[in-house]
Amino acid sequence: MSAPGWSLLRSELAARKRPLAMMAFWTLAEALPAALSGRLVAQALDEGFLAARPAVGVGWLLALGAVSVVGAFGQRRVYPHVADVVEPLRDALATRVVGATLRTTAGAGEGDSAASSRLARQVETVRDCVAGQLLIVRHFAVTVVFVLLGAASLAPGLLPRIALPLGAALLAFLLLLPRLTIRQIALLEAEEELAELASRTFTAVGDITACGAVGRATARLDEVITAQTRARQALARTGALRRLTVAAGAHLPAALILLDAGGLVRGGLPAGAVVGALAYVTMSLEPALRTLVQGVGASGLRLTVALDRLARQTAVPPVVPSVHAVGAVGAVPVGMPPPTGGRWPHGHVVELDRVSFTHHPQADPILDRFSLRIEDGEHLAIVGPSGIGKSTVADLMAGLTAPTGGTVRLGGVAVDGLTAAELAAFRVLVPQEAYVFAGTLRENLSPLGPALPGADGERLAQAVRLLGLGPVVRRLGGLDAQVGGAQLSAGERQLVALVRTYLSPARVVLLDEAASHLDPAAEAVVETAFRRRPGTLVVIAHRISSALRADRIVLLDGEPAVGTHAELLAAAPGYRELVAHWENGAGRGAPPDRTRRRPTPLEARPRPAAPAGAATPVRRGGG
Repeated sequence: MSAPGWSLLRSELAARKRPLAMMAFWTLAEALPAALSGRLVAQALDEGFLAARPAVGVGWLLALGAVSVVGAFGQRRVYPHVADVVEPLRDALATRVVGATLRTTAGAGEGDSAASSRLARQVETVRDCVAGQLLIVRHFAVTVVFVLLGAASLAPGLLPRIALPLGAALLAFLLLLPRLTIRQIALLEAEEELAELASRTFTAVGDITACGAVGRATARLDEVITAQTRARQALARTGALRRLTVAAGAHLPAALILLDAGGLVRGGLPAGAVVGALAYVTMSLEPALRTLVQGVGASGLRLTVALDRLARQTAVPPVVPSVHAVGAVGAVPVGMPPPTGGRWPHGHVVELDRVSFTHHPQADPILDRFSLRIEDGEHLAIVGPSGIGKSTVADLMAGLTAPTGGTVRLGGVAVDGLTAAELAAFRVLVPQEAYVFAGTLRENLSPLGPALPGADGERLAQAVRLLGLGPVVRRLGGLDAQVGGAQLSAGERQLVALVRTYLSPARVVLLDEAASHLDPAAEAVVETAFRRRPGTLVVIAHRISSALRADRIVLLDGEPAVGTHAELLAAAPGYRELVAHWENGAGRGAPPDRTRRRPTPLEARPRPAAPAGAATPVRRGGG
């Protein structure tokens, strides 16, 4: 139990004495039926119906109806005063949360929006639960007092038959509350862990698939789902015991009165008084007790948990879950050697053989019988307007997306015949949005552990230096500094992912605008380092400078074309238009958006005859 959370609640309630006093006043009116119901029923029977005076009996019942109207009016008047208590409480808690969030994110560059959202939800939980508890507890307390006084007014001998079982039931419920609280907390933590894990896993599903970690990620999800199910079942089993307290506190007194009804009547108690005592128990006490047990056992436990969470999370920065909770999200599994030997008859060649792809049968194809061979060690750039399908082509090369026609081969083997581990060992795809996990910078650069070849020592230092991550390492205080998304800018996160990729044994690297948040000079440093790294480099280019550094360029715009920069300038009007757009200043951002466009000159006009050595259009069919 969190003392700071309850201290804040007590201090806020103590400051709202007038609304609380008005609530108590109108509660007396609301509980008037509980105070008089048994007495009025007894009078209706003893003085009316059993005395052969039905008119008198009806009169007493009409009086009971009038009392019920007064009780309903009192209940209605309670709600505005409840709002006068809980709304200032919510404001006080919100102020506490905002202050804690500002302290947490000061100097960090960006805050943890998920943690702030969770805190805001818990503030609303506290508000709603406090309102519920005020309505439940004050009504129950007044009802119990009125029922006991009313039963004693009928016959003092009725009092122990009601009070003793009720007291035992309340004591049992209080003893049950700690276990309910523990299991409620366990369920909440399991639900939060599942939500967090599912969000991170589904966000990184492409990378998880690419690195062959689907089995591990799925197993981890199954484990967390099972834990949540067990926590829910444990809470349900403990919660079922609450029903016994209602039976002991309300049903047992009614049973005791009925079992001894004959003795009570023979002892001089009027029959109407016996029925009146039953009315007190069944009409007033039982509903109030059931509401208390259900309300305190549900919203009361949520209030306890929420106050505890608010106190802890506003006192210290929220902890971002570790990468190890997600499973492997790095380049390749631990110990996976670079692909060599007979499994790859064509070495490290990437080949698209008459590949077609469309998102929908009615949509224009992104590729239509497109053939391309990327030799081992080649540097290829893919360019085209935004939305034209460049990332889809990269996904096809990586084996993450299946073509609708044709074959994609890696090392001479069709991708649909490769296992996830073999795909991860052959190539690595780096998306535009880079992932940085809670942990040290060293762990982020080699998230699968020191067993990754070259991921520590001299090679790690060399990769940091070659890709320009050194200033970031020095700013953070070294490779063993704790990092998370908030400490790094978008460009710095990309550099971390690129160094991680550089250390991978995979020989084919696909950069899907993976340096888009870097300035042109930093991007040139990165691409130069990857160009000198053994293996093949495919870059989704968003600047003309990236395209100029490539050995060949694939233009996606209408009918694809392949060639060098000079060849495409001579033969592809669409490429000239794209280069002009870049050179006029727009190249600092993305290429023009063609997702909603009229046909480009490349699509609208017949292609000119290509001179000798010019760019070659896509090969179709057997061509």
